[in-house]
Amino acid sequence: MSTLDKRNRQPYNKIKAYLVEKNIKHRDVAKLLSIQPNTVSKKLNGFGGDFSLEDAWQMHNELGVPIAYFFEPSVPKKEHRMIS
Repeated sequence: MSTLDKRNRQPYNKIKAYLVEKNIKHRDVAKLLSIQPNTVSKKLNGFGGDFSLEDAWQMHNELGVPIAYFFEPSVPKKEHRMIS
């Protein structure tokens, strides 16, 4: 089984790139959201839970992360439905 198969969903690549570009560390996001830095990493990389709407607003308002970056165009496989 590949690493991708173990993910809960696609990673937040745009948010990850934004944080790197703005030199914002996982520990900074963790402090803002009152969670552990490893939880931030898991969420960003698709291995943990998803960010809540409140998390998205906090990251947008405090760190400038565009809200659109939280909404990936791909749909998780478990949400696919056959249309006939």
